[in-house]
Amino acid sequence: MDEIYLHALKLLQRRDYTVAQLSQKLETKFGSVPEDVIVQLLQKKFLDDRRFAENYVSRRRNRGATILREELAARGVPASLAEEILSSADRPSLQEVLAARIKDWKLRPPLQSRDAARLFRALARLGYEEEAIREEIEQLHEQQ
Repeated sequence: MDEIYLHALKLLQRRDYTVAQLSQKLETKFGSVPEDVIVQLLQKKFLDDRRFAENYVSRRRNRGATILREELAARGVPASLAEEILSSADRPSLQEVLAARIKDWKLRPPLQSRDAARLFRALARLGYEEEAIREEIEQLHEQQ
């Protein structure tokens, strides 16, 4: 058990892990992981899903909630915790990201169809909802 605990500490020195990620990594190396190791890491606050999720979301500010929710779930963050963190996170709105992209790419309305498609793809990759993106681009096109 000491060897597993020391290896877990060594892994946690490099970066944060969720309980699920660390358990999987330890199981890969040692086979089975005693529950005491995980409990001890949780009690000492070396392992914390909330901290992992908050840091993950803050580093990916420009991504949409949908894609962040999927990425957190893939890393083993419980859905309720992911929802709580995403709802309290200060992320830019779709309008802000769209305006920033237009400024960065030096586009001017009315947009050509290829520029609108390029904007749509870029925002979709960031995880914003497709219907909302479509509406914003149409509103932008109608303004001019």
